Amino acid sequence: MRTLAMEPMRHLDEPHVSQVPVIPADASPALHEGLRRRRVAATLGRCPCGATRPAMTAIQHASAEQGGTVWRPFPHTADCPAHDDPLGAALAAWQNRK
Repeated sequence: MRTLAMEPMRHLDEPHVSQVPVIPADASPALHEGLRRRRVAATLGRCPCGATRPAMTAIQHASAEQGGTVWRPFPHTADCPAHDDPLGAALAAWQNRK
């Protein structure tokens, strides 16, 4: 099964870095748009669907300052290509393509 490559990307609204997926050259239109929106959301703190990055809790902020990993999923709208459901289906199709 194929996997996505990841690369670091600095947030424009915070002094932290996220690991974001690299968009594969052979990505379907659905996979390309979903990953593009995830990259935009990670960088700008806001997705075109209107979802915004949740604020970090004090514990998350302290962990990030010490180099720890913090998980803050975006609440993408159900019809957004970056939502887990449509993006997951597009990713599975890409991973299983030969």
